Amino acid sequence: MENQTEIVKVEKRPFNPYEKRFIPRYDVPTLIIIAAVCFLHCCVLSYFYVPFHFMSGGVTGLSLLFNYLWNIPKWVVLLGLNIPISIYGITQQSLKFTLFSLFATVCYSLMFELPIMDKITAAAALGDNALLSAIVGSAIVGVTCAFVVKRGASLGGIDVITVVLSHKLSIPAGTFNIVFNLFIMSFLIPSYGIEVALLSMVSMFVTNTAYNFALRGVNHNMTVFIISEEWDEIAPQVMQEMRRGVTYIHAEGAYTGQPRKLVYCIVKTTELAKLKKIVKDHDPKALFSIIETQEVVGRGFGAIN
Repeated sequence: MENQTEIVKVEKRPFNPYEKRFIPRYDVPTLIIIAAVCFLHCCVLSYFYVPFHFMSGGVTGLSLLFNYLWNIPKWVVLLGLNIPISIYGITQQSLKFTLFSLFATVCYSLMFELPIMDKITAAAALGDNALLSAIVGSAIVGVTCAFVVKRGASLGGIDVITVVLSHKLSIPAGTFNIVFNLFIMSFLIPSYGIEVALLSMVSMFVTNTAYNFALRGVNHNMTVFIISEEWDEIAPQVMQEMRRGVTYIHAEGAYTGQPRKLVYCIVKTTELAKLKKIVKDHDPKALFSIIETQEVVGRGFGAIN
């Protein structure tokens, strides 16, 4: 008998940032990204924040505050405060998410104490542009945080709580940090003056803005309603050429009382020009309603949490 070799084609599952199981080909790169972002943050904080006594947000900001005021090592505050937060994270999120957060906490704690960080701070002390440091440093922190969150992880600390709350309340995660950070930054005023506190607050808003922008990306989701008599020509062409789903919404004209169909679809910002051309080719008098959409999940747009 001849040996027959059966070829089994294994279908690769797409990356899902909310997958609770540990999948090495996806989660090992996530761990590498977390470690790289933590190291970059430590360098940024040492260069742009520490020389001017600025504070970042969350538990990291508290570790900087305690270090400024009482010379307490940053790793002590990071580990001490993250233990109860991690316990809370286990009760609210998956074990993998909590382990990612703990890994980030350990990376932060170790990397902050690297000898190179003191050298970076000493080199930065030669500069005197505090406002530029607050803006540039916070923008880097905000953008790189989004890379971690997109992988279904966090950098630990307050991020764990904000991610949990954002999932429950559907509010951008960066928004939850504002009140907490304003509170802790007020403690800078007695020791370092109102200017340092205000610049820290500026950096906080830049961080949150950069984070939300990077999280959403430049190519936003847009919800489009098209009112046209040529709906039966427009919808099939959108599905065929743009590979986007289309839904008909049955409506009635308030003035004419005539029944009509609205064409409803969700597209990316970069696809709007093509959609407009399709509609214009069939009906130059069509009415468009374009709404920027905060989040779309499922059917090719993103994983459902």
